[in-house]
Amino acid sequence: MDLSGLNPQQLEAVRHMDGPLLILAGAGTGKTRVITCRAAHLLRRGVPPEALLMVTFTNKAAGEMQERIAALTGREQARRITAGTFHRFGLMILRRHIARLGYSPRFGIAPESYQAGLVKSIMGELGATGEGYDPDRFQARISLAKNALQTADDLRASAVTPVDRALADVYEAYRRQLKMMDLVDFDDLLILVLELWDKYPQVLEELRERHRYLMVDEYQDTNQVQFQLVARLAGPARNLAVVGDDDQSIYGWRGATVDNILRFEDHFPNAKIIRLEQNYRSTGTILEAANAVIACNPKRHGKRLWSGLDRGEPIISLRVPDDEAEAATVADLLHEYHRDQERPWTDFAILYRSNHQSRAFEEKLRQAQIPYVLVGSKSFFERKEILDGLSLIQAAANPKDDLALLRVLNVPPRGVGEKTVERLRELQQRTHRPFQGLLHEPDFLGELSPATAAALRKFGACLVRARESFQKPDNLAAKIRALFDESGYLEGLGRMYKPREDALNRQENLMEFLNAAAEFEKAEGPGADIGAFLDRFTLMDMNDRREESDHDTRGVTLMTVHAAKGLEYPAVFVVGLENNLFPNPHAVEDGNLDEERRLFYVAVTRARQFLVLVHAEKRRVRGDLQRRRVSPFLEEIPAELLAIHTPESVFRQVTPEERAAMLAELLAKLKE
Repeated sequence: MDLSGLNPQQLEAVRHMDGPLLILAGAGTGKTRVITCRAAHLLRRGVPPEALLMVTFTNKAAGEMQERIAALTGREQARRITAGTFHRFGLMILRRHIARLGYSPRFGIAPESYQAGLVKSIMGELGATGEGYDPDRFQARISLAKNALQTADDLRASAVTPVDRALADVYEAYRRQLKMMDLVDFDDLLILVLELWDKYPQVLEELRERHRYLMVDEYQDTNQVQFQLVARLAGPARNLAVVGDDDQSIYGWRGATVDNILRFEDHFPNAKIIRLEQNYRSTGTILEAANAVIACNPKRHGKRLWSGLDRGEPIISLRVPDDEAEAATVADLLHEYHRDQERPWTDFAILYRSNHQSRAFEEKLRQAQIPYVLVGSKSFFERKEILDGLSLIQAAANPKDDLALLRVLNVPPRGVGEKTVERLRELQQRTHRPFQGLLHEPDFLGELSPATAAALRKFGACLVRARESFQKPDNLAAKIRALFDESGYLEGLGRMYKPREDALNRQENLMEFLNAAAEFEKAEGPGADIGAFLDRFTLMDMNDRREESDHDTRGVTLMTVHAAKGLEYPAVFVVGLENNLFPNPHAVEDGNLDEERRLFYVAVTRARQFLVLVHAEKRRVRGDLQRRRVSPFLEEIPAELLAIHTPESVFRQVTPEERAAMLAELLAKLKE
């Protein structure tokens, strides 16, 4: 294997074999190449492929790793490596062993929409309503508690307010009801593995013997549960290599613990630490600005990015009068630069702190006839007709899945109203049977109108037939199509949605869904079954679901900085650089700017050739135009790295010819 293209630090990381290793990989320093070359090097040194476990945070990243390893070592060896997300690895273990914990091997995975519905339902049953009782907040706090390995009893013991005590009760009921329906949520895919290892240590020992070399990507984003999984699996051998950058730890709000990477040497004594600091992406000026800003964080592993590329042009710092002028100016700059420099629209990205900031830019880009792609818009698999279709399949595959059944019980309309559902709930409380088992009860059906009773009998029988057909893993797409047809769902879209064009679009989306099932079956082969197909979609995380908006032409990318992590663009506009926007108000109020500063560092390092930082003197907040203070992060960039433009130089009254000349002068600074 040719390693001549690696720099000395990359080569050292690749050749490290045994013992704990921390690779501090700064932005744009080629970490994916190092990871894949290291895996290939281990294989060349006689380590069997089955001994390698490579864990990352997206299925896409895992697939890319295996493709690169295949190019280095051959596809057969790469295929035998276990590579995937933490949740996929957890699912693999639980499918084999979860029966020991009281679930069936064919358990279902509750998507986020299910979790939200269940939490809301439980809160209603327990009377947890009113001010302070927000279902979304309860759901988020339950997830954070799980990721911190806290039980309902732990929350109850630390409760201070009635809302805190209600949260503990909802958490307890939530876990109990999920198990009753033979469902787990995403957090359970990891927590239950730890529970399994605690109760059955021989399962952990078997995995340690198999996976003797463990590699973890994006280690700075791990939470407490993921750290425990990694530490226990590494065991006494400690053949653990992690790759990450504490300066890019930006997910604390969802449970990530930056201390996992900061304290790696404490957790794994005598660890080897290698710093990758040569950046292959950005100009020297951009890197100097990033280094200056991130150096203001007190707790970090010291490193300083540098580049063999040219210094490049100064960073443009643009102050505009208000948020409307902000969007208009950015649109003008994009239009002129695209025309004068003949750059494709895909070279440009507009990054902002919060999703709501996209509206003004969308409007101005439309007016300027600039094509754009909005990242973070609704994914194909989050559209209502697709979620309903998935629920229909889940109800057929798992007769205990009450949430799936309730979602489609009246889809298409079967005359089922709130009173019918309430009657089902009352029967369940008395009988402790799942809803599907009650659909044929004479006492229940006798209380309904003849038409509704007949519709529910037919629907229940349809689910039973579909379940029987799913037992044989073949013709998956055809069986799903049969379920959609027999249940009346596909035809019913025409009655549920108006105008007709909307219904036709939704039907076409379902046809595309069936195409996905056919492609899945073709890729998996004869053994593909409905459970594996459902797992594929419910395991998709936000990064895997990143999709483009429905534009005919790819264009300028609009996205939050969080969504931009891992991406790069020749030209980047970071907008809204004002205090209480970027950094956000909560960070300012708490006096904790470290993670917000890391987020700004991520934004800056997305740019390859030129960077424009924009802030407004005034911005509308709840309809009122308020004066704004510039972001402290912008002030942390050395003045000599910035070309500062004022409102007077950009927005004074000028002729179109003068305005064009001013824009040309500004754009000249952005040239390579």
